[in-house]
Amino acid sequence: MRRIADLPAWTPVGVGLLAAMAALAGGCAARTTDAGTAGPQLGGVQQSLDRLARQIDGDLDDRRAGQLLTYVAYQRPIRDCMADAKLDYTPPRFVNPYEHWQAVRPLSMYDEIVPVDTAHVTANGLYVAADLTRTPTPDSDNPGHDRLNKAGKAAYAAQVTKCQPPAKEYQNAGTPALSAKLFADLDTLVGSVVSTSEVKAQSAGYATCMAKRGINAANREELAGVVRNSYAPLLDTDSGRLAVATTSPQFVTAKAGEQTAAQADADCRRPAYELTLTLLEPKLAAFEADHATELTQMAADWAGVRARATQAEKTIDW
Repeated sequence: MRRIADLPAWTPVGVGLLAAMAALAGGCAARTTDAGTAGPQLGGVQQSLDRLARQIDGDLDDRRAGQLLTYVAYQRPIRDCMADAKLDYTPPRFVNPYEHWQAVRPLSMYDEIVPVDTAHVTANGLYVAADLTRTPTPDSDNPGHDRLNKAGKAAYAAQVTKCQPPAKEYQNAGTPALSAKLFADLDTLVGSVVSTSEVKAQSAGYATCMAKRGINAANREELAGVVRNSYAPLLDTDSGRLAVATTSPQFVTAKAGEQTAAQADADCRRPAYELTLTLLEPKLAAFEADHATELTQMAADWAGVRARATQAEKTIDW
């Protein structure tokens, strides 16, 4: 599974890159503030896993650079093509979908390796409150479209569609080719441990464990849905954004409920988490040894991405 927010998007009213980040553990990435471990030894395993993931799939600066290259590779051909068609096109502003992330953990789509320590739970909860309280990115203006009548806007949108470059010209513009190969290898390695009968047996008790705490959820993705629903009465029906102050009793109560749910989740996942990291430890060491040359190459490749992004950003003249 590749990381999310890799593809640019355009609508006639003008929006930035697709930045709907799956920040919950059911998605492909998550933020963290510490190693999130049950003890010093497992802490080292978690740190090794996170370090490998960053080396391969990029740190936050690498990812921003990759997104910028994708953005330019997508938007510039549209801008030039629209100009050839005598239409004024203002690309949406560049939006870095990783701007609010504290760190990268690209493999956290596996519930079994999401940290279970109290510090992580306290800092992050299930990421729902954090997403709801984040200032939304404003829409970009596109005067060449906005001043048209209804028929003109329809024709304009049709021309934009014609002007979009082939996916092969922008989708991998900001990701080193070796990254995809190594990421798949690391993902397979973690998946092979998570799918063992021993880990599955530990994970199988999650729903029962959560039920004992009064929560009906079979995994973290379902739990995230339960938590989101608890905030529903506090949201604006049109925008889906928070409609009450973060200091209001309703929000404070909902956030406390999220923390309680997150702690219950951590407690119920702990046996599977500890077993997974224990089984991963020798495999990660072997992975690093087997791919030492490629991992060194990744450092150079990501440095190249950052350098190209720096140059590309200087050429943005819209």
